[in-house]
Amino acid sequence: MKLMRLKYSAPPLVFALLITACDSGSSLPEATGKGSIRAINAIVSAPEVSFLIEERSLGTVDFRQATSPEDYDDLTYKFNFEAFFAGNTSLTRFASRSLDVVAEMDYTMVLTGTLANASVLLWESPQRTFSGTETVFEARFAHTAESLATVDYYFAPPGTAPVLGEEIATLAFGEVSSAADYAAGDYVLTVTAGDDPTDVLFQSDTATLAAANQYTITTFDGGPNTFAPIIASAYATTANAITLADINYPATVEFINGSLDLGTVDIYDDESQTSLIVDDLPHKGVSAELNLPPGSSDVSFTPFDANNPVLVEATVNFFTGIRGRVVTVGAADTLRVVAYNPDRRGVDTHTKFQVFIAASNIEFINVYVIEADAVLDEQQPVLGGLTVGTTSATAQLRAGSYDIYLREFQGTEILAGPVRIDVAAGDVVNAIIYDDVDPAVLDFVILPDNP
Repeated sequence: MKLMRLKYSAPPLVFALLITACDSGSSLPEATGKGSIRAINAIVSAPEVSFLIEERSLGTVDFRQATSPEDYDDLTYKFNFEAFFAGNTSLTRFASRSLDVVAEMDYTMVLTGTLANASVLLWESPQRTFSGTETVFEARFAHTAESLATVDYYFAPPGTAPVLGEEIATLAFGEVSSAADYAAGDYVLTVTAGDDPTDVLFQSDTATLAAANQYTITTFDGGPNTFAPIIASAYATTANAITLADINYPATVEFINGSLDLGTVDIYDDESQTSLIVDDLPHKGVSAELNLPPGSSDVSFTPFDANNPVLVEATVNFFTGIRGRVVTVGAADTLRVVAYNPDRRGVDTHTKFQVFIAASNIEFINVYVIEADAVLDEQQPVLGGLTVGTTSATAQLRAGSYDIYLREFQGTEILAGPVRIDVAAGDVVNAIIYDDVDPAVLDFVILPDNP
């Protein structure tokens, strides 16, 4: 049989249609330059949020964080915000905003409100190019603290009292000021009630701002990780963000006696042991939250009602306004002090679950959080391989009822549990694992919020 080769020739009309289709792209918008875009998360109850241009990620932002500025062609885009809700298998889109990007403009999208009713503010200003030889920086001021009404902003070198008429901006929530130049150096941001410089609502510690930068300085509600009602941040286009804490709200710390071998202790914050700050703290005892002076603090632990000997000592240092925690851990020959910042801020999408390990009898610990009354066998740990003196990652739990168990890493014996918890979105579970007098048993304790 002779095979026949078939040849197809398109008629002239088909070629004409193909050429027309190719030429149609010439009518699409053409970029003439680039503008920059970034996002700020100002929702105190929001988790880490994904920021996207169309479907491409531009980064993630937790509360008070900003993405890095990204340059894009001067075209029209839709920007989207997404978050992960515990129990879901994918991110949920909860806010969007379209923007016609203009060349040589800088844009900031600011998330406000709640995830259920989010608003996206837009701040824009001309881009500025610095040669690097300038002695000034450019700053604009914004108001994203929902608890505050219209307020006055003062920005001056340290020691300068606010005087009516010298405010650099009067802003309502969501507003941003025009930009102005300032000599590089040290500054204090003061926020007062409108037209009343004596009613100080926020006074920052001293911040050093570098030349040849564009700063956006904005206020936020403080949230549960600080006692200060207001906190501020300075975002730069070419430098890391600077946190401006309220100087009138010092760091606070609660002390926990996590070492079984330490016994009941007193705690001093001076070398001469004349300044007793915590009295009679037993194993598993938790002190009240105490103010710390600015800078480093030397703390020493002695036997109860006996100044000497010093059983363990350390230097601790927390930033202004932080609610910190200091825990003693270890056996008698390995005593040490660990300082950390527990995450107390609840979010709308899930329960936060975080554990500190004060136990030293078991080298590595697995933490299981399973559905209430479920069988533990063949379950996977939520947190694995935890060891003494460490803080776990923060696990995410959906609303529900759970049983908590502890096992040794790669072991099957139950070291603690079940401990029943009932949680809802917005809850925060901060827990600590202690040694028990029985070295084969552990104690899992949920710490109360301790204002």
